[in-house]
Amino acid sequence: MSQHPEPRGGHSSVRPVPAVFAGILVAACLAATVTPASAQQRELTVADIFDPARRIDFDGNPPRGLEWLDDRHYLQPGGHGGPLLKVDAESGASEPLFDVAALETTLAGVPGLSESQAGRLAHNRTHVMNGSRTALVFDSANDLYYHELGGSQVTRLTRTPEAEQEVSFSPDGRLVAFVREHDLHVVSVDQPREHALTTDGDNAVRNGVLDWVYQEEIYGRGNFRGYWWSPDSTRIAFLRLDGSEVPEFTIVDHIEYHPEVEEWAYPKAGDPNPAVRLGIARAAGGAATWVDLDAYAPSQPLIVSVGWTPDGDRV
Repeated sequence: MSQHPEPRGGHSSVRPVPAVFAGILVAACLAATVTPASAQQRELTVADIFDPARRIDFDGNPPRGLEWLDDRHYLQPGGHGGPLLKVDAESGASEPLFDVAALETTLAGVPGLSESQAGRLAHNRTHVMNGSRTALVFDSANDLYYHELGGSQVTRLTRTPEAEQEVSFSPDGRLVAFVREHDLHVVSVDQPREHALTTDGDNAVRNGVLDWVYQEEIYGRGNFRGYWWSPDSTRIAFLRLDGSEVPEFTIVDHIEYHPEVEEWAYPKAGDPNPAVRLGIARAAGGAATWVDLDAYAPSQPLIVSVGWTPDGDRV
């Protein structure tokens, strides 16, 4: 039986609030109406909401893309398209990682680069940089160029009509690796003479670059790099993916205004995966050696992670 009988004859069904709770409620309401003397109230302006440089961050999201440069400083993308910032973790003081205006002036002197192209390249925040962030490699018209920040010289590293992809510096910063036409290459920044570490790449065989299956399902969407430098910069471990036995799957690209039909090597359930091998190539050139995978997975292995020991002795 209820301890509180229901009201009768049209009386309100709202029960009285005990005095102690009523007092707390009144105090809370009074506290909510009191504004601290130190608080400043003002109306939002259009600039507060929309101005690229002055707008207020209403989301409160933590900064993204932070990366340590050394034990005290970290790298942070500048806000609203600004330059990369070198930030002191203890004091919070920041400064541009490099002089964007000086870089733009240097790039404007590169043959074949227009003033507008030099400006876009100088303000690009996704350049491939060496580990110490003192030099960068940029792409122009499907060729790679090397520049040491603070200097005035730009060195052209490649001279081919084909595009280079998955570009990276060696740990010591003296070599640059990349994939061209499904083969892995290395070029020195001191004497820009490139040489191929693999030569059998084609539409079915990929060296150092991941196919759709390995990129999408194993190493993460958008990550197509399939090679790893040794810590001492003398060798590169890489995946060789042979998709010649993988059936093709027809899809329609609905993003285009006029949809296009595309063919992709895509193994459905029961179909063979791309045949994979793990090779180790010397950066100086020579025949690759191959890791024996039969002891681990004699039939259709999947290599889900590759890494070097700290001393670079083993992969």
